[in-house]
Amino acid sequence: MKKYLFLLLVAVCTVGATANAAAQDWKELLTKIATEAADRLTDGKLTEKALVGTWNYTQPGVRLEGEDLLSGVTGTALESTVAKRLETAYGYAGIRAGSCVFTFADDDTFCATIGKYQLSGTYAFDASTHVVTLRFAKGKIDLGTMEGHAYIDGQSLQLVFPVTKLVNMVSTLGSKISSLAAVTALLDKYKNVYIGFAFQK
Repeated sequence: MKKYLFLLLVAVCTVGATANAAAQDWKELLTKIATEAADRLTDGKLTEKALVGTWNYTQPGVRLEGEDLLSGVTGTALESTVAKRLETAYGYAGIRAGSCVFTFADDDTFCATIGKYQLSGTYAFDASTHVVTLRFAKGKIDLGTMEGHAYIDGQSLQLVFPVTKLVNMVSTLGSKISSLAAVTALLDKYKNVYIGFAFQK
């Protein structure tokens, strides 16, 4: 598998004569192989290339880090419970499938529609750590700078943030939401839990 994966990556890297051709090759590669494995071989460059494009929100994103949560029933149950509570909270902020879209451009700018809000700004992606920094332009609401993580698998993007940062963002978009307090209380004793959004291209 590793040999096959390596040969695919070499082919993609050598074929791209133009920027458009290279971008298309990266996108096609994503549909053929497991992104996380390829991402490790390319030091995160695969996700960096694939992030560019338009992403449509589908559901809350929950990512658990650390062996204590990744293995066993606790992690699975926690992920399911948090996702359900986030879905309720997101609804109050207007974050629903069909009303939330993020577009990342290759000039390091982004624009987003989140419910009734149109947002824009610049972003930076650190390929080695998967840290994505969103710097929102000032407007009717000021979200400032948010730092989270971006992970891509095939045509799916998970954009997740530390709990307190995400809660602040959603509260700003939809005023104070009581169901977010329940999420915060639930996750208070856990480390390495990130919440946010799941998208499809």
